[in-house]
Amino acid sequence: MEIQLITGFFTIAEAEALLTAIFNAKIAFHEAKINTIKMSEEDIKYSEKKIMQLQNTLSQTISKLKEKGLTHTNLNAHIEINTRPQLHQ
Repeated sequence: MEIQLITGFFTIAEAEALLTAIFNAKIAFHEAKINTIKMSEEDIKYSEKKIMQLQNTLSQTISKLKEKGLTHTNLNAHIEINTRPQLHQ
């Protein structure tokens, strides 16, 4: 199943706000996981690494949007959902 999450033409400021909100939601997900779920040290390190990657990607993306000096941009994003059986631990 595929969900079209974002599609449209935005000002750079709108695009920055939208991207920041989406990235912050994913970062908050990983932070909550670290704080509320019993995780192995390896899993915690993975989530911490993922948080850093998300923060860096967001920062680089916003910088690239602003450095070109343009006033608008197109954003398109979708989520692909593939269900599968539960993993056995």
